[in-house]
Amino acid sequence: MGATVLLLVWAGVPEMPPWRIVGRSIWATVRSRRRMLYFLTCLSILAANYLYLVIGVDEACNEWIGAAGGNDYTAAVHRFEGEFVSRLQGALASLPLTWFLGFVYVVAFPCLVFTLLFVFDHLRHRRGLAMLLIGYVLNYLIALPFFLWFPLREVYHYYANDLASQGVRLMLDDIHPVVMEAYRLMSGLDNCFPSFHTSLGVTLALLAWHTRRPRFALLMTGLGVANALSTLYLGIHWGIDVAGGLALAFAAYGLARLLSRRWAEAPDAALGRDQGG
Repeated sequence: MGATVLLLVWAGVPEMPPWRIVGRSIWATVRSRRRMLYFLTCLSILAANYLYLVIGVDEACNEWIGAAGGNDYTAAVHRFEGEFVSRLQGALASLPLTWFLGFVYVVAFPCLVFTLLFVFDHLRHRRGLAMLLIGYVLNYLIALPFFLWFPLREVYHYYANDLASQGVRLMLDDIHPVVMEAYRLMSGLDNCFPSFHTSLGVTLALLAWHTRRPRFALLMTGLGVANALSTLYLGIHWGIDVAGGLALAFAAYGLARLLSRRWAEAPDAALGRDQGG
């Protein structure tokens, strides 16, 4: 993943070696309390997501919902969508595309946040950094209630276990079964709606245009679109998940712009650039 971050940072700031940009940003973070707080806030979202799955909060909520007469909405969503995901997967299926979209889904996606952070920091874009943090936190906070109260299982799992059908397969298994086993540590089986890959990927694509670097923004936009497509093609998400992810992305981006107005729109001194915090 480190190599992917460096390549993406180089795409955003080709005039300077990416390892210098990343190294300077990390070193400045170590020396500044404010920057460290910013970084730890981002990291806390990942930690909360991991603990939420590991300590069984997700599973406990599902059991509580079931005991209270709640529903697993997967069958209803399948009735509504029909064979949309199956047809898409069947029409596009190829091993090269599986490897590319598997890379986008598993490797590139978690690198996008760090890439935009390093680029905004290098450009000393205070509002960009603020919007990145706000947008990232809002994506998770808005999605979490749906993960808890609207259980919707992944497409391939529903086809295999409820329909006893291979109409939709987990295409990551064509790369290696261990890929999804490792990724499952950070992703619940029934946390489909909205698609977090779609919502965060599109949010970051929208934010990338604030760098005023069109080629970099186009690359980030392309990766955002590829993230959304990967969730469908790989047999993980339903169409309604992607639609919900898009709605969440625009809501998070809009709120991030609104809540970051106290920082100047133009690139300015980087967030917490002062060494004392």
